[in-house]
Amino acid sequence: MRRTLLILALVAAALLITTAAACGGGGSSSSPTPLDTSASHEPVTLTVWHPWTVKSEKEGFSTAVAGFEEKYPWITLDIVTFPNSDEFDQTLIKNINAGTPPDVAITFDASFVAKYAVDDLWQDLRPYMEASNFSMDEFAPAALSYTAYQGEQVALPVLTDAYGLYYNKDMFAKAGLSEPPKTMTELADYGKKLTVTNTDGSIDIAGFMPWPDFNQLGVSDLGGQWGGTYFGADGKAHLATDPAWSSALTWQRDLIDFYGTDNAKKFVATWVDKEWTPDQVFEAGHVAMIFDGEWRTKMIQNDGVKFDWATAPFPAADDKPDLYGMGRAGGTICGIPTGAKNGDAAWLLVQYMSTDTDFLVSLANMLGNVPTTAAAANSPDFVPPPNFQTFIDVWDNPNSSWQPPIVPTGRGYNDYFATFDVKWINHQTDDLQGGLQEVDTQIDNEISMGQAP
Repeated sequence: MRRTLLILALVAAALLITTAAACGGGGSSSSPTPLDTSASHEPVTLTVWHPWTVKSEKEGFSTAVAGFEEKYPWITLDIVTFPNSDEFDQTLIKNINAGTPPDVAITFDASFVAKYAVDDLWQDLRPYMEASNFSMDEFAPAALSYTAYQGEQVALPVLTDAYGLYYNKDMFAKAGLSEPPKTMTELADYGKKLTVTNTDGSIDIAGFMPWPDFNQLGVSDLGGQWGGTYFGADGKAHLATDPAWSSALTWQRDLIDFYGTDNAKKFVATWVDKEWTPDQVFEAGHVAMIFDGEWRTKMIQNDGVKFDWATAPFPAADDKPDLYGMGRAGGTICGIPTGAKNGDAAWLLVQYMSTDTDFLVSLANMLGNVPTTAAAANSPDFVPPPNFQTFIDVWDNPNSSWQPPIVPTGRGYNDYFATFDVKWINHQTDDLQGGLQEVDTQIDNEISMGQAP
């Protein structure tokens, strides 16, 4: 995603000061001394919270992390799984504020990173990193967009997600298409050509369905392909004045109008609840192309899909060819909550989960996620599903980043934009610029008050 994002500029600036004297976030020491791992130690139990709820995932994590206890036999892990991953971060914040945090937290939602930094909820890891000569160079630039905020490195990645285009090669061949689209104009043209309707005009196969939040496609993913940014140099939202957003939303509504809004709405309603089943719309053969994350490759493999398929980067705007190859990237992170009782030992686990090749490869093979280090991605033991390389390339692309940008109020500010987008595609308003200006005002008001919508 090489949109020149404000958040990347902020994070890049943060890197310039990572070698300066670090201030410990929350309960961390300002100058921790690395533990002598070859010496004998009193037994320590680390409480670890994570949000993996599927049985195979929970067991897979426990198996992968067992190598840590073998490496540090004086440390025992007390692993706690939360039954609802959607409530994980809010529950974690309540426990931190109550003085009962775990020693290490693992979360799927990087949207809280800015809040963790600004409110001193997670410790700044820079003192630990400096004391142990740990470098962020181990990770792709995209990692910096969702693990740090305004100079505080409060998290490190544990695998990652990257997003791109899945396409049905059998449908392509039938339509006389041989290559995936590289521009947004091509994506729309292919989408129309590949669409199959029923006799009543309803959609049987959608070439590409740009309905907001259908499967994994968000409005930020569309705007990013035109190089759109949320905030200007003054820190204010500027969706109305950045032409990328009006271009993206115009493109989106034009394609939905091709289907007919009611037909598109009915189609989405039919398939929206099947995303995490073998009947997911792409796997079931009812879309020719779809925006999705790398984990779909593993699901397709496990579900035994019979048709020929492939992956590619998501297309870029026609006048932004340099953006082709980038995409949204970001996923699981880990950190040390403020008030953790065993900070030095916790750092050993955070460092292990973010960089240990055997751990990362084991977890990546099980989950079908992108390994976050070059050593893990290039390991002979890493056995990715078919068509996986696209997502490693997106992760490595210097223009890729987390979207929408992280702010201290969390991800809720983007709900204003998503709400307007739904009105826009439903023709409940035709005032695109006025609507975007209103969204800018709503976002700025929320951030200034520090409140979520």
